[in-house]
Amino acid sequence: MSHAPASDEDVTFATLLDRVRKHVDGALATWLTPRVAAASAVSAEVGAAAEAVCGLALRGGKRMRAALVGAAFVACGEQDWARVERAMIAIELLQVYLLIHDDWMDDDDVRRGGPAVHVLLRERLGSKRLGDAAAVLAGDLSCGYAQDALLESDLPAERVLAAARAFARIQEEVVTGQLAEMSTHASVEVIHALKTASYTVTGPLALGACLAGASEARVAQLARYGRPLGIAFQLRDDLLGTFGDASATGKPVGNDIRQGKRTAIIAEMRGHAASEAVLARVLGRVSASDAEVAEVVRAMETSGAKARVEARVAELLVEARAALEAMGLPEGSPGKRWLAGAVRALGERSA
Repeated sequence: MSHAPASDEDVTFATLLDRVRKHVDGALATWLTPRVAAASAVSAEVGAAAEAVCGLALRGGKRMRAALVGAAFVACGEQDWARVERAMIAIELLQVYLLIHDDWMDDDDVRRGGPAVHVLLRERLGSKRLGDAAAVLAGDLSCGYAQDALLESDLPAERVLAAARAFARIQEEVVTGQLAEMSTHASVEVIHALKTASYTVTGPLALGACLAGASEARVAQLARYGRPLGIAFQLRDDLLGTFGDASATGKPVGNDIRQGKRTAIIAEMRGHAASEAVLARVLGRVSASDAEVAEVVRAMETSGAKARVEARVAELLVEARAALEAMGLPEGSPGKRWLAGAVRALGERSA
Protein backbone atom coordinates (compact mmCIF):
# COMPACT_ATOMS: atom_id res chain seq x y z
CA MET A 1 0.00 0.00 0.00
CA SER A 2 1.40 3.39 -1.01
CA HIS A 3 1.64 6.20 1.49
CA ALA A 4 2.58 8.87 -1.05
CA PRO A 5 0.60 12.09 -0.62
CA ALA A 6 -2.57 12.22 -2.70
CA SER A 7 -3.55 15.86 -2.31
CA ASP A 8 -2.18 19.28 -1.43
CA GLU A 9 -3.66 18.94 2.06
CA ASP A 10 -1.68 15.75 2.65
CA VAL A 11 1.72 17.43 2.41
CA THR A 12 1.59 19.28 5.72
CA PHE A 13 4.08 18.03 8.31
CA ALA A 14 1.25 17.62 10.82
CA THR A 15 -0.48 15.18 8.47
CA LEU A 16 2.74 13.28 7.86
CA LEU A 17 3.45 13.10 11.58
CA ASP A 18 -0.04 11.81 12.34
CA ARG A 19 0.21 9.10 9.67
CA VAL A 20 3.73 8.10 10.64
CA ARG A 21 2.76 7.91 14.31
CA LYS A 22 -0.12 5.54 13.62
CA HIS A 23 1.96 3.46 11.24
CA VAL A 24 5.03 3.25 13.47
CA ASP A 25 3.03 2.53 16.63
CA GLY A 26 1.56 -0.54 14.94
CA ALA A 27 4.83 -1.56 13.29
CA LEU A 28 6.77 -1.30 16.55
CA ALA A 29 4.24 -3.44 18.40
CA THR A 30 4.31 -6.08 15.66
CA TRP A 31 8.11 -6.05 15.41
CA LEU A 32 8.77 -6.18 19.15
CA THR A 33 6.17 -8.80 20.17
CA PRO A 34 8.12 -11.91 19.05
CA ARG A 35 11.34 -10.50 20.47
CA VAL A 36 9.76 -9.97 23.88
CA ALA A 37 8.42 -13.52 23.74
CA ALA A 38 11.87 -14.87 22.85
CA ALA A 39 13.47 -12.86 25.65
CA SER A 40 10.91 -14.10 28.19
CA ALA A 41 11.66 -17.69 27.20
CA VAL A 42 15.29 -17.20 28.29
CA SER A 43 14.61 -15.95 31.81
CA ALA A 44 12.33 -13.68 33.83
CA GLU A 45 15.08 -11.04 33.99
CA VAL A 46 15.66 -10.98 30.23
CA GLY A 47 11.91 -10.88 29.69
CA ALA A 48 11.53 -8.01 32.13
CA ALA A 49 14.16 -5.96 30.27
CA ALA A 50 12.56 -6.65 26.88
CA GLU A 51 9.10 -5.83 28.21
CA ALA A 52 10.42 -2.54 29.62
CA VAL A 53 11.89 -1.63 26.22
CA CYS A 54 8.63 -2.47 24.50
CA GLY A 55 6.59 -0.59 27.09
CA LEU A 56 8.60 2.61 26.74
CA ALA A 57 8.72 2.34 22.93
CA LEU A 58 4.92 2.19 22.79
CA ARG A 59 4.24 4.75 25.52
CA GLY A 60 3.18 7.78 23.54
CA GLY A 61 6.25 8.80 21.57
CA LYS A 62 5.72 11.74 19.20
CA ARG A 63 7.52 9.90 16.33
CA MET A 64 9.06 13.14 15.04
CA ARG A 65 12.35 11.38 14.36
CA ALA A 66 10.60 8.68 12.33
CA ALA A 67 8.71 11.36 10.42
CA LEU A 68 11.98 13.11 9.57
CA VAL A 69 13.39 9.84 8.17
CA GLY A 70 10.37 9.65 5.88
CA ALA A 71 10.47 13.35 4.98
CA ALA A 72 14.14 13.15 3.94
CA PHE A 73 13.52 9.94 1.98
CA VAL A 74 10.82 11.67 -0.07
CA ALA A 75 12.75 14.97 -0.32
CA CYS A 76 15.60 13.00 -1.90
CA GLY A 77 13.46 11.69 -4.75
CA GLU A 78 11.50 8.72 -3.44
CA GLN A 79 7.71 8.58 -3.33
CA ASP A 80 6.53 6.32 -0.51
CA TRP A 81 7.80 7.01 3.02
CA ALA A 82 6.52 3.60 4.19
CA ARG A 83 9.46 1.98 2.37
CA VAL A 84 11.68 3.16 5.23
CA GLU A 85 9.49 1.64 7.94
CA ARG A 86 12.37 -0.42 9.34
CA ALA A 87 14.56 2.69 9.63
CA MET A 88 11.69 4.44 11.42
CA ILE A 89 11.50 1.55 13.88
CA ALA A 90 15.27 1.71 14.27
CA ILE A 91 15.41 5.42 15.13
CA GLU A 92 12.59 5.04 17.65
CA LEU A 93 14.35 2.12 19.35
CA LEU A 94 17.61 4.08 19.35
CA GLN A 95 15.77 6.84 21.20
CA VAL A 96 14.43 4.30 23.71
CA TYR A 97 17.99 3.14 24.39
CA LEU A 98 19.16 6.70 24.95
CA LEU A 99 16.18 7.62 27.13
CA ILE A 100 16.67 4.60 29.36
CA HIS A 101 20.33 5.41 29.96
CA ASP A 102 19.70 9.15 30.29
CA ASP A 103 16.95 8.70 32.88
CA TRP A 104 19.14 6.39 34.93
CA MET A 105 22.15 8.73 34.79
CA ASP A 106 20.03 11.77 35.66
CA ASP A 107 17.97 9.89 38.26
CA ASP A 108 14.76 10.93 36.49
CA ASP A 109 11.86 8.84 37.73
CA VAL A 110 9.31 9.82 35.07
CA ARG A 111 9.36 9.40 31.30
CA ARG A 112 6.50 9.92 28.85
CA GLY A 113 4.05 10.30 31.69
CA GLY A 114 5.00 7.01 33.37
CA PRO A 115 7.78 5.47 35.45
CA ALA A 116 11.29 5.44 33.97
CA VAL A 117 12.65 2.01 33.04
CA HIS A 118 15.11 1.82 35.94
CA VAL A 119 12.23 2.56 38.33
CA LEU A 120 10.12 -0.19 36.77
CA LEU A 121 12.93 -2.72 36.91
CA ARG A 122 13.88 -1.89 40.50
CA GLU A 123 10.34 -2.81 41.48
CA ARG A 124 10.15 -5.80 39.17
CA LEU A 125 13.44 -7.28 40.39
CA GLY A 126 13.06 -6.19 44.00
CA SER A 127 16.44 -4.49 44.19
CA LYS A 128 17.88 -1.09 43.32
CA ARG A 129 21.21 -2.60 42.31
CA LEU A 130 19.69 -5.29 40.12
CA GLY A 131 17.07 -2.92 38.71
CA ASP A 132 19.69 -0.35 37.72
CA ALA A 133 21.93 -2.97 36.14
CA ALA A 134 18.97 -4.41 34.25
CA ALA A 135 18.01 -0.91 33.05
CA VAL A 136 21.47 -0.31 31.57
CA LEU A 137 21.26 -3.68 29.85
CA ALA A 138 17.71 -2.95 28.68
CA GLY A 139 19.07 0.16 26.97
CA ASP A 140 21.79 -1.93 25.34
CA LEU A 141 19.15 -4.43 24.24
CA SER A 142 17.12 -1.67 22.61
CA CYS A 143 20.26 -0.50 20.80
CA GLY A 144 20.75 -4.02 19.45
CA TYR A 145 17.13 -4.16 18.35
CA ALA A 146 17.62 -0.85 16.55
CA GLN A 147 20.58 -2.16 14.54
CA ASP A 148 18.63 -5.28 13.65
CA ALA A 149 15.61 -3.31 12.45
CA LEU A 150 17.66 -0.97 10.26
CA LEU A 151 19.47 -3.88 8.58
CA GLU A 152 16.09 -5.39 7.66
CA SER A 153 15.40 -2.43 5.32
CA ASP A 154 14.18 -3.78 1.96
CA LEU A 155 16.27 -1.41 -0.17
CA PRO A 156 19.49 -1.76 -2.22
CA ALA A 157 22.36 -3.06 -0.11
CA GLU A 158 24.62 -0.09 -0.80
CA ARG A 159 21.95 2.27 0.52
CA VAL A 160 21.43 0.21 3.67
CA LEU A 161 25.20 0.14 4.24
CA ALA A 162 25.38 3.93 3.92
CA ALA A 163 22.47 4.25 6.37
CA ALA A 164 24.18 1.86 8.81
CA ARG A 165 27.28 4.05 8.75
CA ALA A 166 25.12 7.12 9.40
CA PHE A 167 23.45 5.23 12.26
CA ALA A 168 26.84 4.49 13.81
CA ARG A 169 27.79 8.17 13.56
CA ILE A 170 24.61 9.14 15.40
CA GLN A 171 25.61 6.91 18.31
CA GLU A 172 29.20 8.15 18.36
CA GLU A 173 28.06 11.77 18.41
CA VAL A 174 25.45 11.26 21.13
CA VAL A 175 27.91 9.49 23.42
CA THR A 176 30.52 12.18 22.70
CA GLY A 177 27.98 14.84 23.63
CA GLN A 178 27.01 12.99 26.79
CA LEU A 179 30.64 12.82 27.87
CA ALA A 180 31.26 16.46 26.92
CA GLU A 181 28.34 17.42 29.16
CA MET A 182 30.41 16.31 32.14
CA SER A 183 32.79 19.21 31.48
CA THR A 184 32.05 22.67 32.81
CA HIS A 185 33.97 24.17 29.89
CA ALA A 186 32.25 22.62 26.87
CA SER A 187 29.88 24.91 24.97
CA VAL A 188 26.21 24.20 25.66
CA GLU A 189 25.44 24.51 21.94
CA VAL A 190 28.25 22.11 21.00
CA ILE A 191 26.82 19.60 23.47
CA HIS A 192 23.32 20.11 22.07
CA ALA A 193 24.58 19.66 18.51
CA LEU A 194 26.21 16.35 19.43
CA LYS A 195 23.85 14.96 22.01
CA THR A 196 20.44 16.06 20.73
CA ALA A 197 20.61 17.46 17.20
CA SER A 198 22.38 14.31 15.98
CA TYR A 199 19.76 11.74 16.94
CA THR A 200 16.77 14.07 16.77
CA VAL A 201 17.24 15.81 13.42
CA THR A 202 20.50 15.45 11.47
CA GLY A 203 20.72 11.69 12.06
CA PRO A 204 17.15 10.85 10.99
CA LEU A 205 17.56 13.11 7.93
CA ALA A 206 20.81 11.33 7.01
CA LEU A 207 19.13 7.94 7.38
CA GLY A 208 16.30 8.89 5.05
CA ALA A 209 18.67 10.47 2.53
CA CYS A 210 21.06 7.50 2.49
CA LEU A 211 18.19 5.05 2.03
CA ALA A 212 17.00 7.16 -0.91
CA GLY A 213 20.45 6.92 -2.51
CA ALA A 214 21.13 10.65 -2.11
CA SER A 215 24.52 12.14 -2.96
CA GLU A 216 26.98 13.19 -0.27
CA ALA A 217 26.31 16.80 -1.26
CA ARG A 218 22.59 16.41 -0.58
CA VAL A 219 23.25 14.70 2.75
CA ALA A 220 25.50 17.63 3.68
CA GLN A 221 22.78 20.13 2.70
CA LEU A 222 20.31 18.32 4.94
CA ALA A 223 22.86 18.47 7.78
CA ARG A 224 23.17 22.24 7.35
CA TYR A 225 19.40 22.47 7.68
CA GLY A 226 19.16 19.97 10.52
CA ARG A 227 21.93 21.15 12.84
CA PRO A 228 20.40 24.54 13.78
CA LEU A 229 16.95 22.95 13.96
CA GLY A 230 18.23 20.25 16.31
CA ILE A 231 19.90 22.79 18.58
CA ALA A 232 16.70 24.88 18.58
CA PHE A 233 14.75 21.74 19.51
CA GLN A 234 16.93 21.21 22.58
CA LEU A 235 16.85 24.87 23.59
CA ARG A 236 13.06 24.71 23.37
CA ASP A 237 13.23 21.56 25.51
CA ASP A 238 15.28 23.47 28.09
CA LEU A 239 12.61 26.18 28.16
CA LEU A 240 9.77 23.66 28.46
CA GLY A 241 11.60 21.84 31.25
CA THR A 242 11.12 24.93 33.41
CA PHE A 243 8.28 26.91 31.88
CA GLY A 244 6.24 24.14 30.26
CA ASP A 245 3.12 22.27 31.33
CA ALA A 246 4.05 19.02 33.11
CA SER A 247 0.88 17.33 31.88
CA ALA A 248 1.95 18.05 28.30
CA THR A 249 5.70 17.37 28.60
CA GLY A 250 5.31 14.21 30.69
CA LYS A 251 8.05 15.32 33.13
CA PRO A 252 7.89 17.34 36.36
CA VAL A 253 8.53 21.05 35.81
CA GLY A 254 11.54 22.23 37.81
CA ASN A 255 13.25 18.85 37.75
CA ASP A 256 16.15 20.28 35.76
CA ILE A 257 16.80 22.82 38.51
CA ARG A 258 16.76 20.28 41.34
CA GLN A 259 19.07 17.98 39.40
CA GLY A 260 21.49 20.77 38.54
CA LYS A 261 21.32 20.28 34.79
CA ARG A 262 23.46 22.71 32.82
CA THR A 263 20.71 23.87 30.50
CA ALA A 264 21.05 26.80 28.12
CA ILE A 265 19.02 28.97 30.50
CA ILE A 266 21.35 28.21 33.42
CA ALA A 267 24.35 28.98 31.21
CA GLU A 268 22.80 32.34 30.31
CA MET A 269 22.38 33.20 34.00
CA ARG A 270 26.10 32.92 34.70
CA GLY A 271 27.83 36.24 35.29
CA HIS A 272 24.70 37.88 36.65
CA ALA A 273 25.46 38.47 40.35
CA ALA A 274 21.95 38.08 41.75
CA SER A 275 21.36 34.96 39.64
CA GLU A 276 24.66 33.42 40.70
CA ALA A 277 23.67 33.81 44.35
CA VAL A 278 20.33 32.07 43.82
CA LEU A 279 21.93 29.28 41.79
CA ALA A 280 24.55 28.71 44.47
CA ARG A 281 21.80 28.09 47.03
CA VAL A 282 19.33 26.06 44.98
CA LEU A 283 20.74 24.55 41.77
CA GLY A 284 21.43 20.84 42.13
CA ARG A 285 19.67 20.45 45.49
CA VAL A 286 17.24 17.56 45.14
CA SER A 287 15.55 18.68 48.39
CA ALA A 288 14.96 22.25 47.16
CA SER A 289 11.46 23.46 48.01
CA ASP A 290 8.93 24.61 45.44
CA ALA A 291 9.46 28.17 46.69
CA GLU A 292 13.21 27.92 46.11
CA VAL A 293 12.70 26.50 42.62
CA ALA A 294 10.26 29.34 41.92
CA GLU A 295 12.99 31.79 43.01
CA VAL A 296 15.36 30.37 40.38
CA VAL A 297 12.61 30.58 37.77
CA ARG A 298 12.03 34.25 38.58
CA ALA A 299 15.76 34.89 38.29
CA MET A 300 15.75 33.27 34.87
CA GLU A 301 13.28 35.91 33.77
CA THR A 302 14.63 38.97 35.60
CA SER A 303 18.20 38.28 34.43
CA GLY A 304 17.02 38.12 30.84
CA ALA A 305 18.28 34.52 30.48
CA LYS A 306 14.93 33.18 29.32
CA ALA A 307 14.53 35.97 26.75
CA ARG A 308 18.05 35.41 25.40
CA VAL A 309 17.44 31.69 24.93
CA GLU A 310 14.13 32.39 23.20
CA ALA A 311 15.90 34.87 20.90
CA ARG A 312 18.57 32.28 20.10
CA VAL A 313 15.87 29.75 19.18
CA ALA A 314 14.42 32.28 16.74
CA GLU A 315 17.86 32.88 15.18
CA LEU A 316 18.45 29.16 14.74
CA LEU A 317 15.07 28.67 13.07
CA VAL A 318 15.89 31.44 10.60
CA GLU A 319 19.17 29.63 9.85
CA ALA A 320 17.35 26.33 9.30
CA ARG A 321 14.83 27.94 6.95
CA ALA A 322 17.62 29.59 4.94
CA ALA A 323 19.43 26.25 4.61
CA LEU A 324 16.21 24.62 3.41
CA GLU A 325 15.77 27.30 0.73
CA ALA A 326 19.37 26.81 -0.38
CA MET A 327 18.66 23.13 -1.10
CA GLY A 328 16.60 24.10 -4.15
CA LEU A 329 13.83 21.57 -3.60
CA PRO A 330 10.83 22.06 -5.92
CA GLU A 331 8.34 24.57 -4.53
CA GLY A 332 5.23 22.90 -3.17
CA SER A 333 6.80 19.44 -3.24
CA PRO A 334 5.93 17.14 -0.33
CA GLY A 335 9.57 16.93 0.79
CA LYS A 336 10.05 20.68 0.97
CA ARG A 337 6.74 21.32 2.69
CA TRP A 338 7.37 18.58 5.24
CA LEU A 339 10.82 19.94 6.06
CA ALA A 340 9.44 23.48 6.32
CA GLY A 341 6.70 22.22 8.64
CA ALA A 342 9.27 20.42 10.75
CA VAL A 343 10.90 23.75 11.59
CA ARG A 344 7.65 24.90 13.20
CA ALA A 345 6.87 21.55 14.81
CA LEU A 346 10.27 21.10 16.45
CA GLY A 347 11.32 24.67 17.08
CA GLU A 348 8.06 26.27 18.14
CA ARG A 349 6.42 23.41 20.01
CA SER A 350 4.75 23.70 23.42
CA ALA A 351 5.24 20.09 24.57
